[in-house]
Amino acid sequence: MAKSVLNHTLFLSCLSLLLALSFLMTGQHVHASRIAAVVDGAVVTDYDVSQRQKLDRLLSGGKKRKGRTATLQDLVDDKLKLFEARRIGTTASDAEINRAMKNMASNVRMSKKQMVSVLRRSGIVENTLKSWLKVQISWNALIRARFNAQVRIEEADIARAIVSQKKNNKDIKAAIRYTLTQITFVVPKKVSKTNARRRLNDANRFRTSFKSCAKDINVARRLQDVAISRLGRRLSTDLPETIAKELANLPLNGLTKPQRGENGYDMYAICEKKEMGKSIAMRNAAEGELRSKRGEALSRTYIRELRAKGVVDYR
Repeated sequence: MAKSVLNHTLFLSCLSLLLALSFLMTGQHVHASRIAAVVDGAVVTDYDVSQRQKLDRLLSGGKKRKGRTATLQDLVDDKLKLFEARRIGTTASDAEINRAMKNMASNVRMSKKQMVSVLRRSGIVENTLKSWLKVQISWNALIRARFNAQVRIEEADIARAIVSQKKNNKDIKAAIRYTLTQITFVVPKKVSKTNARRRLNDANRFRTSFKSCAKDINVARRLQDVAISRLGRRLSTDLPETIAKELANLPLNGLTKPQRGENGYDMYAICEKKEMGKSIAMRNAAEGELRSKRGEALSRTYIRELRAKGVVDYR
């Protein structure tokens, strides 16, 4: 009888322990999964592989459908890249990752919260995107540092690239030089949807009344919670494509539509506008293409070196 009671008590204790562990694991989003590889002591699981496959499909609009082996290799490379970034000191901060997430959301006309909701509906946890962004930002910073130290783009190389570009001259638009001022209607970090919408309405009203940089930027300075930043001269070829496209369709003293940025609703005023011709655009395009190709080659060489030095145990 005593033995039966003891066994029953032991069973209840084990059950309570299992339930407690289950609760803790659920609260911390720990996912039991088979280990697929160990990279210098860091674990990659089948769950990680599944999450990356879903993320790749979402980011590519459903076009990228990598198999398990290729996806696992990507994740192994990511571990190696992150270890190297930590060694060199180019690891992305939490602030940089959050800023990148907000920019991604803004580019598809969403808030960060809405984008996370889309991820969730696709079966992707937020941390999967954050981990991916951390590797991208850290590795890009590392490649830029090594590129600047090891690679030089010579004027002769640019000249040859421009000559080859001339066949597609019709596809290249003339560069425009702008003098820009950024006007931001500041939105607090924690704000209700109603108050955020009110700030957007304030920004739109100001945009409707905006007539010239000379007069109305000073008006903006007197408004509450409005920040002014003089960006100076910028070439259209150096601006993000979405902003460059909108600026190209605006006249001098035009003001772009408010877009949600890191600190609130951003607008850009065109205080000077001058067409620079195709030559600058062609040079920038040629140099950009050369940098991209050589940067990709450097990245491939670098990761091969890391693979050769790394200890990877596939399970």
